[in-house]
Amino acid sequence: MPLKRRHSIKHPATFFITTSTHDEKPFPQYPESLEKIEDILFETVEDKSIILMGYVIMPTHIHLIAGSNKGGPGISKFMHSLKGRIRKNLIDSGKFWQDRFDDLWLKTEKQFEIKLNYIHYNPIKAVLVDKPEDWPYSSYLDWLKRDGSRGIVFSFDWLE
Repeated sequence: MPLKRRHSIKHPATFFITTSTHDEKPFPQYPESLEKIEDILFETVEDKSIILMGYVIMPTHIHLIAGSNKGGPGISKFMHSLKGRIRKNLIDSGKFWQDRFDDLWLKTEKQFEIKLNYIHYNPIKAVLVDKPEDWPYSSYLDWLKRDGSRGIVFSFDWLE
């Protein structure tokens, strides 16, 4: 499979990203592992200088809205590191992740808003909770509070 187009985007950019477990198997030790995955996400965001605007950690996949000053190559390095750290902390052996991750370059604020709502309402669609604020492994409450305590960026305009 050829490399995705993200590698040609070498300027600051925002992406909607999805990565899934192999064969859609739930994360090991689910649901307890989701808090650990969230910790690893925030550590990796900081280590790789990624701008995190939204996320949800589901039993079999993760959705993110993230930006990189290095564009697509920065996102690729970040995802490689994130997936490796999660695997190292949760899995003893065997295949854990699907080989690739999916991404969409978000070019407009409208695209950003659509994907952010999709992320925050994903646990409801999956019939895990009745309200988005009831799913703790998401940026939904960060967006409600907007206190910045966890480093979430509350704007598509981080590029400006």
